[in-house]
Amino acid sequence: MKIIRFDPGARVLHWSHAILFLWLLLTGIDMFLTPKSLLGDPLIKMLHLYASIPFILIPAALYLFSRSIYLRNDIKELTSFRSDEIKWFFEFLKNTRVNSKFNPGQKMNFFATLLLIIGLFLSGSVVWMKSLFSVDFVELNFMVHDFLDEISLLLLSGHILLSLYHSESIRGIIYGKVDEEWAKEHYSEWWKKTD
Repeated sequence: MKIIRFDPGARVLHWSHAILFLWLLLTGIDMFLTPKSLLGDPLIKMLHLYASIPFILIPAALYLFSRSIYLRNDIKELTSFRSDEIKWFFEFLKNTRVNSKFNPGQKMNFFATLLLIIGLFLSGSVVWMKSLFSVDFVELNFMVHDFLDEISLLLLSGHILLSLYHSESIRGIIYGKVDEEWAKEHYSEWWKKTD
């Protein structure tokens, strides 16, 4: 039997963000690999810059204007840690079950992603509006932006590898539903709350 794990709002949020992130990553890598003296392809720079706007606005709009109670509950749960979840990190390889919809690793991924997005947005904004700042400050933000990009690439790689390892998770974020037996095995209490 299948049970709902992600509603359409959560899936739209995930995939729109994922597609825009990959676009920003690919265009950013292209600019990073271009010698600074050439200043890069103006079209790529423009596409990178303007993709960053929906990258920030779509998740904010979905959260603020969506009527999906599931999406709001997901965000609320992703941003709360309980004391009993700390042991999960020490028992990670034992495949320890959790009592909420998201395990602590998923919650840490959410926080790390959120912090990276904020850092990339702030450093990218300085680079975008470089005429307002000193050359040294802009150069510093170039380096910070590149560093955060490399960290986000590592985070994305881990996210993809773990989702491939737990293939039922991929089915959940694509189709919205997961196998009830999988949910019972990995999430000892959450699956009971679904209907």
